[in-house]
Amino acid sequence: MRLLTLRSVLVATDMDQSSPSALVGAARLAALAGATLHLVHVADRPALGDEARLRELFEKAAPDAPRPESAEVVYGTPAQAILDRAAAVDADVVVLGPHRGGTGQTGELGSTAASLVRTAACPCLVTAAELRLPLERVIAAVDLLEAGSGVLSVALTWASALRPRQGKAWLTALHVTSAPGDDAVRRVGEEVRRARARAGGASFVEIDERLGPGSEAAEEILRHAASDSADLLVVGTRGAYQPASGLGSVSAAVARATPCPLLLVPPAMWMDQDTGRA
Repeated sequence: MRLLTLRSVLVATDMDQSSPSALVGAARLAALAGATLHLVHVADRPALGDEARLRELFEKAAPDAPRPESAEVVYGTPAQAILDRAAAVDADVVVLGPHRGGTGQTGELGSTAASLVRTAACPCLVTAAELRLPLERVIAAVDLLEAGSGVLSVALTWASALRPRQGKAWLTALHVTSAPGDDAVRRVGEEVRRARARAGGASFVEIDERLGPGSEAAEEILRHAASDSADLLVVGTRGAYQPASGLGSVSAAVARATPCPLLLVPPAMWMDQDTGRA
């Protein structure tokens, strides 16, 4: 499994009212991680001055941020064009605003982001709210299936890399189950130990292993995110098995109502953990 490096951050903007949160979040993320920042906008047709307007939009949203490494206006199907640009800049994360061509069927996430997470090779950060950095409180939704291991590993490496420089980050490994008990506790503990081993220990991150009772996973995840005032919520997607929306039902429901930025971990991040390839 490929763990976090955050050397390259790509922010995709449609240059509308949802753009500032994504631009500011991406700028803060790149600055804290020491990563290069790249901007991309997918347009229907070429227009003179598009790239200049893209840079102006960034400078207005994040006037104190370092200048981005690149600002490209590309053409084509939005999701595929963003994926192509992510590959070109070797992006470690794609940052999106909450609305990108939504039809109402995929909630606040939008159809472009829903398509992205089906085939993305890196996590997708949806800035549904202001991204507070450094990260102090992170919640990872762990389903104890193959996606759960990838989600916890990504959450742990993000928490470790983006924690306060002189302090710790707190990571909650949350598993929602209608049958809480010793077996569930044991399995969550095993996932945590495996994630720590894959991440090389991830120093200065305290992990809270928590069971959320109930059958409505999305509601319970959202409740914990709100009550903990989480800086980041990390959820796996099942895009490989959900061709209509690109999301599983839980991640889609969480995306509709998340009170904090949402990091979506696509199948490419967890499907092949034993070979060392993301």
